[in-house]
Amino acid sequence: MKRKKIIEWIAGNPAWVISLIAAFLVFFIQAILSSYIGQPLSYVIWSLMMASASFLICILHPKHVWIVPLICNILVILPAMVDDKFWSTSFGLILGLGVVFSVLMAHFGALLGRQRENRNTIKSD
Repeated sequence: MKRKKIIEWIAGNPAWVISLIAAFLVFFIQAILSSYIGQPLSYVIWSLMMASASFLICILHPKHVWIVPLICNILVILPAMVDDKFWSTSFGLILGLGVVFSVLMAHFGALLGRQRENRNTIKSD
């Protein structure tokens, strides 16, 4: 697909759908990567990919700034809620920081998305 078609497809679908797709896509990429590189490094890459996904989705869907990082990181948040020792492991610390970074990047993406919408509204008038 060309870049413009991908952007139109992402903008045309609900933010929660794109976030869920990103969550599972990054999960499978991390599963493949962890067999080739060390697990701590693969968790860092997972966190960076989730933050990037939240940023890019929120540029196109700035009104969904709170739901996007939550759904993108659902595969981290659910085990953290169930396991008491999650935050004391290197896995939990790296991915917990990734969730925080994802929320920050989502807000930054939403800020850019709102500016983009305002600029397009001004040009339309």
